[in-house]
Amino acid sequence: MIIEVCSQAKATELAAAASVKTSIISITSLEEPDVAFGTNPAIVSVLHLRFNDLTEEYDEEGIPYGRPLPEQKDLEGLKAFVDDLACEHLIIHCWEGTSRSAAVAAAVSEYLGLGDQLRTSQPFAPNPRVYALARREL
Repeated sequence: MIIEVCSQAKATELAAAASVKTSIISITSLEEPDVAFGTNPAIVSVLHLRFNDLTEEYDEEGIPYGRPLPEQKDLEGLKAFVDDLACEHLIIHCWEGTSRSAAVAAAVSEYLGLGDQLRTSQPFAPNPRVYALARREL
């Protein structure tokens, strides 16, 4: 399985052009609507996650940001989704494809033992908190 980390715009392009069994982990912020990927029959499953790209739960004054990080139910959903994958191509995206999606992709690729199958079209810097939470669940 190829795991591809990309931006939201690239993910919609890849989904439209998919010709092999493809699954998608779509990460948006709390303020954004879920991304629609059309009706390509090659898309066999989509997991929508919603959390912001923050590394801390509280600001410098100790005020909570709200729901910035994945919650336990998100992580459990991620594990169930990954355990049920039956695809040749896994697309993992966030808005820019550099932080949240990179963190989830790194955790998933390690969990599946597919580190050498991870693709990205741009430099990325995985969100360390999201990565740690995902690895703990996986």
